[in-house]
Amino acid sequence: MKLADGTLTLAPRHAREIASYHVHQGRSNDCGPHVVAMAVNFWHGRTVLDAAEVARTMNRPRFGLGLPPLVVRRVPGWATFPWGIADMLRAHGVPARWRVGAREDDLHRALEEDRLLMPIYGEPWRRRGLRWTGWSHVALLCGWEPATGLYWFVDSSRTVAPSSRPRDEFLRLWGNMGHLLIETVQGVSAEMGAK
Repeated sequence: MKLADGTLTLAPRHAREIASYHVHQGRSNDCGPHVVAMAVNFWHGRTVLDAAEVARTMNRPRFGLGLPPLVVRRVPGWATFPWGIADMLRAHGVPARWRVGAREDDLHRALEEDRLLMPIYGEPWRRRGLRWTGWSHVALLCGWEPATGLYWFVDSSRTVAPSSRPRDEFLRLWGNMGHLLIETVQGVSAEMGAK
């Protein structure tokens, strides 16, 4: 939703803010499974998924009807694929898709429409000497504050939510990952079946 000062913020769902569904991932590489759990729980307004169980489930491929018939959602214990996140969201009643090449305007429009956004950002080619130190991350984007130039996130790598990143930093990190975005195709205020 858009506020009078131009701030964009994700509306509450089931009378609760998305930050109340924050789950800290600790020292794990499980940001993808944690995003799935937080998004599904927010969507349904109650705890439906446990992030650790989501990680175990996503470690295993599942059989699908398309080509190829096997859906690999994650490298076990490590990287989660954007199609894996969208697949898990859809499996739990959250209408989602993923895409490459999204723009900042897409983020703003989605926040105005109260759609869940999960951008993937990072520094995949970073090195320290000969050692690869690259990383990528996914978090729930829950707001944009033009007056301060901050994007706000419910981020499982942080111990509290929400947390912020400066616009320039976030856009650079998101651009490094090809502007990958997982998003819902309906706003959080739209009535959905399962509750």
